[in-house]
Amino acid sequence: MDLARPYFSVVGDSISTFQAYSPVGAEHYAPDLAGASGVASVEDTWWMQVIRTLGGAYLSNISISGNTICTEGKMGGFPPQRLRQLTTEGKTPDHILLYAGLNDVMFYIPPAVFQAEYLQLLTNLKQIYPKAQVHCGTLILGEIPGTVNSLRGIIQRAEPYNAIIRQAVAETGCHLVDLAALRGRYHALDAFHPNRDGMAQLAQLWLRAMK
Repeated sequence: MDLARPYFSVVGDSISTFQAYSPVGAEHYAPDLAGASGVASVEDTWWMQVIRTLGGAYLSNISISGNTICTEGKMGGFPPQRLRQLTTEGKTPDHILLYAGLNDVMFYIPPAVFQAEYLQLLTNLKQIYPKAQVHCGTLILGEIPGTVNSLRGIIQRAEPYNAIIRQAVAETGCHLVDLAALRGRYHALDAFHPNRDGMAQLAQLWLRAMK
């Protein structure tokens, strides 16, 4: 480990996975699936691009494909015992990149439930990692290149969840990464999953919003 650089860990869903970095069997992106996505290496992922650009060192990634913030979801929740896996070999993260919630939107998790559990997630992160900066991304959608991909309904459905994220960040003293306020989009295989170009676009949106 490079003790001179800040350590980054990642919390998220399929958009933030990569084989051999995410929990085994939880990944959406892998080298043998790069023919479709173009995401052939972990260096192509949005989160590793953010870490590299900020001069950081990767520590841990607990993202799982299909994960929801809420325990009511298909792959529900981020319990404290799982959050403790953001630590590796006794080293704790200096920065935590949190980008999750789109599955909650798609599974129609009630906003009031999402609010309680997102706030609890941030509270747990702050308690377990009091010295870490927790960066929380609001939710945006991708677009399929070369097509007219109207996602207005889903975007509107996500708005209450983004308002909840903003409020929870303010209440807990975390750092808001307001991607939605930038009104940016990224190239994707579908409404959600970035292709290789989309990963770079999403990384740039993160870096812009973090400033």
